[in-house]
Amino acid sequence: MSSDPADAASTATEPGSDHRARLYMLLFWCVVAVVLGAVLWVVVSGLVARARLNDVRGEITQLRTAVSHGDLPRARRISQHVADQTASAHELTSGPAWWVGANLPLLGTPLRTARTITAQADVLTNQILPRLMQLSAVNDHIRTADERLDLTPLISAQPKLVEAGRRASSALRAIRASDPSWASPVSSARRSTLHQLTKVVGDLSGVNRAVGILLPMLGQHGSKRYFIGFLNEAESRGVGGVPGAFAIASADHGRVRFEHFGSDLDLMHVRARVNLGAEYKALYGQDDPAGTFANSDISPDFRNAARIWAGMWQAKTGQRVDGALAIDPIALSYLLAVTGPAQVPGGVRVSAANVATLTQAGQYRRFPGTSPAQVVARKAFLDSIAAAVSERLLRAGSAPRLVTALSRSARERRLLVYSADPAIERNLLSAQWAGALGPAAGRTYTGYVVNNATGGKLDYYLRSSMTYRRTDCADGGVATTTLTLTNTAPRTGLPPYVTIRSDGFAGARPGDNRELVTYYASANATIERVMLEGQIVPFAVLPEGSTSTVTVDVELPAGSRRRLAVTVREPATSRPVQVLRQPRANPQALTRSGDHHCR
Repeated sequence: MSSDPADAASTATEPGSDHRARLYMLLFWCVVAVVLGAVLWVVVSGLVARARLNDVRGEITQLRTAVSHGDLPRARRISQHVADQTASAHELTSGPAWWVGANLPLLGTPLRTARTITAQADVLTNQILPRLMQLSAVNDHIRTADERLDLTPLISAQPKLVEAGRRASSALRAIRASDPSWASPVSSARRSTLHQLTKVVGDLSGVNRAVGILLPMLGQHGSKRYFIGFLNEAESRGVGGVPGAFAIASADHGRVRFEHFGSDLDLMHVRARVNLGAEYKALYGQDDPAGTFANSDISPDFRNAARIWAGMWQAKTGQRVDGALAIDPIALSYLLAVTGPAQVPGGVRVSAANVATLTQAGQYRRFPGTSPAQVVARKAFLDSIAAAVSERLLRAGSAPRLVTALSRSARERRLLVYSADPAIERNLLSAQWAGALGPAAGRTYTGYVVNNATGGKLDYYLRSSMTYRRTDCADGGVATTTLTLTNTAPRTGLPPYVTIRSDGFAGARPGDNRELVTYYASANATIERVMLEGQIVPFAVLPEGSTSTVTVDVELPAGSRRRLAVTVREPATSRPVQVLRQPRANPQALTRSGDHHCR
C-alpha cells in the first residue's frame, strides 16, 4: 500500500512544531513569571515603603517636639533615622518595575503618586532636615558670657532658612500636583503627607518671619527702644486686659536691658498726641483713650494702643520709642515654664503656676484697700513682679522653647507686637503678631469683645462661651453668633478694690459686674438682629476698619448668666469664618458649625 505524501509531510514537520510550541509556551510563562514577579515586587516594596513612611510620619511629630523642647541630641537621632527610612522608601519605589507600572494608563496613577510621595519625602528628610538641625544648634551659641544675644548665628541662618523654605514649598507643590489616586491607601498617604508637609512649610515660614522680625528689633542696625505694657484681664479691655504696669526696654546689637518700670500712676494726666481717625473717635472718643492709660487699649486693634503708648511716653519724657509690646499673665506663664521661676524682693516666688493668679487676684488680697497708700503699695508690688520676671526672661531658658512659647502667646493674642518701622510691621502683620483687627482677604469675620465698665476687677470670675452657626456659604447666608457670659463672682469675701463700681450704677451689689459687649462682623455683612436673653434690642452699626460693629450694655449680677445673639447675612465665601478671640482671664470656649463646608 502506498503512503499519502501530505501525511508524510505532516509527520515530518510535527517534531519542529512541537518544539516551537513548547518554546512559545516557555516564553509565555517566562513573561507571565516576570510580570507576576514585577507585580509582586511592586506590591511588596510598596507595602514596605508605606510602612516606613508611616513610621516617618510619627517620628516627624516626635522630631518637632524634641526641637521645640531644645532636646537636640534626641532630635538629631530621630532626624537621622527618618532620613534613612525615607531614603529606603524612595529607593524601593524607584526601580524599573515601578517605572513601567507608573506609566500604565489608569492603573499607573497610584504608582505615580506613591513615587512622588517617596521622592519628596526623601528631599524633605535628606536635604531640608539636616539644614534645620544645623540651625537648631544656634541656641548653643546665641548667648554670650556678658548676657548679650549674639546675632551673628541668626544673621548667617537667614539664607539657609530661605533655601529650606524654598525646597519645602517645592516639595509641597509637587505632592499637591500629584493625582489624588483611586487607590485608598495611596490617597490616604497623600493626604497625610500633605498635612505633615504643610505644617513643616508653615513652621519654616514662621521661623523665617520671626528671624526677620527679631534681628532688626534686637538692634541689628543700631539701638531701639520699646514700650512694654503688662495687661491684666481681671478688668477686660479690647486688646485683652487693662494696662497697669509697664516697662521701657532698649536693644542694641543684641544687648537688651530694661531702662524703666512704672505703673499707670506715672502716666496720669499725660496725653498722647495721636490722630487715630474719625471711626476711632466715633467709637471710643467718649472714653478718652489718648489721655487715659487705663482706656488706651479699649479697641481690639493693638496698633491703636501701641501708638497711644508711644505718644504718652514721648509726651512725658521726650523720648521716642521704636515700637510697643503687650503681654498678659498667661503669656508670662508660658515663658516662665521655660525659664523657671523669678524671685521678687520680699521672698515672693513667681512661677508659671502662680503668675496669673498672683497678678489678677492675689495682688488685691495682699493690698485689699482703696486708700491712696494701699494703691501705691500694690502698684509698687506689681512693678517688682514685672521687673523680676523681665530680668529672668533675659538670663535663662532654651531659645527654641522660648520661641515656641512666644509663638503660642502670639497665636492666642496674649503677646502682641507693633513696630514703627513699616517693613517690620508688614512682617508682624504677616506673622499675625500685630494684633490687627479684621479678616484676611476672602474670609468672613465674627467675634465678641468685652470692655469692663465698672472699674473693678471682677472679670477674673467671668466665664464665656461662643457658638457660630451658618446656614450655607452662598451670598446672603445667614449666620448667628451667640455669646454666653457667666459671672461666677461670690457675693461676699472679695476685696473692695475688686468689687468697686465706679460707673455709679444704682442698686449694684458686691459681685455685680457690667460689660460693654461689642460684636464684630465683616464690613460687607448685614447685621439684621441683636437679641439679649431672647429679647430684641435696638442697635446702631458703626464701622471699625474692615469690620462692622454693634455694642450692647450688659449688666451681669453675681451668679447670673446672659446670652447675646447677633444674626447677620454674610457675603459668599469659600473659606471658613475667621474668629476674633479676645484673650481673657478664663479662655473662651468656641463651638462652630456650617462654615466647615466653605472650602
